[in-house]
Amino acid sequence: MKDRFMLSFASVLMFLAVFFISQAAWAIEDRIFPQVPIQAPEEDVYQNYLGIKGKESFLITDVKSDLVLVQLFSMYCPICQREAGDVNELYRMIHEEGLDDSIKVLALAPGNSAFEVSVFRERYDVPFPMFPDADFEWHKRLGEVGTPTFYAVSTRDGRVLGTHTGPFREGVEAYLKSVKELL
Repeated sequence: MKDRFMLSFASVLMFLAVFFISQAAWAIEDRIFPQVPIQAPEEDVYQNYLGIKGKESFLITDVKSDLVLVQLFSMYCPICQREAGDVNELYRMIHEEGLDDSIKVLALAPGNSAFEVSVFRERYDVPFPMFPDADFEWHKRLGEVGTPTFYAVSTRDGRVLGTHTGPFREGVEAYLKSVKELL
């Protein structure tokens, strides 16, 4: 009985170690963000915002800024729903501080269709571009992290300069301050 318990305990520990190592893989800065084309938004306002006017698809490194904050969210994520106002505030603060040319924000939605993304955008009045990831392609490439997760990505070389998972516990101002330090 004791041997069976120890074997089960060791198996659980091994599973947890593998899980946390795989989850931490993308939490480490200085990794290259996946260079996978994203279908360009149809809306001119989003194309202009990202600086990708006239492109059918784009890479994160094509965005005209120094840094892109890429949010992974889900319409069904209660934290994403609760934090939507804070994420909108982050976007507004970037604009109000005159950082529009330096920092852009976009969102990818693992497991969500274009319809689900549009429902979330309308319900929470999201002002920045949002893209479906219905087949979980981005989600898989990023290590199947939880939502919400933010990646601060350099457009110069595609390096991940910082990550943030979960709510803004220290507040939106503190998060933006940490992002500005990456510029």
